[in-house]
Amino acid sequence: MINYYYPFWGMEYMPMEEFLRLVKSSGFDGVEIALDPDKDDLHRVQKLVQAYELELLIQHPFSKGNTPDELLLDYSGKLEKLMQLQPLLINCHTGKDYYPVDVNLEFIHQANILSEEYGVPVAHEIHRGRFSFCTALIGDYLSAFPGLLLTADFSHWCVVSESLLEDQQTTMEKVIPHCAHIHARVGYAQGPQVSHPEDPAFARELDAHLQWWKKILACHRQRSSKPLTITCEFGPPPYLHTLPFSHTPVASQHEINMSMRKYLTENLILC
Repeated sequence: MINYYYPFWGMEYMPMEEFLRLVKSSGFDGVEIALDPDKDDLHRVQKLVQAYELELLIQHPFSKGNTPDELLLDYSGKLEKLMQLQPLLINCHTGKDYYPVDVNLEFIHQANILSEEYGVPVAHEIHRGRFSFCTALIGDYLSAFPGLLLTADFSHWCVVSESLLEDQQTTMEKVIPHCAHIHARVGYAQGPQVSHPEDPAFARELDAHLQWWKKILACHRQRSSKPLTITCEFGPPPYLHTLPFSHTPVASQHEINMSMRKYLTENLILC
């Protein structure tokens, strides 16, 4: 079983209640929302999501700090406040790409302590700029922290490696069992988001991502009876392609994410 979530990213121009009505009427199971405890009314968001009978996934990307110690303190403090909302899962932007492995592991260990204390799973997003930015180092983190959970956003690795990871199958096989959540966005060698998942020019990229997602689903079914969570996460400009000079988006972000979910319901099937 798979549950589908809609991202608030790119929809921030909408009042929260209007956004939640759109998500509910579009047939999604829940929402994924980036929340900053320093700015957002966390309990108001929680109550509104519950009122619309939607599930809540939280993104945690807003940590600040000029040093690793400052960043870790802010990361941990905000994460604990988000934990208190008891979301289904928290998707964390963790560490920095230029921090040494041992420093980034402190972030992972702290997140694990809070996860166990509050009973909320934490998945660390594969993302440029974070500890998980490339395949070359991910093995070090898996070895040091065998219970590491990841959010599979392989579009970032496509950009970093300028490839569809064809020559990194061994690494992908190691990573896939650790993927607890999927960001269903399709990347390519020169960008984190194709123009549209239905664009024939990117058929090869779409199929590559689908095959990775199928393997994640197969692993998930072997270890859990709970639904696999997938956020259809095609984003706004500059992720969303725009026309030259006018900067007009080539398509509607909402339409693309609806199209992505339709594609997944029809094709993310295990024989």
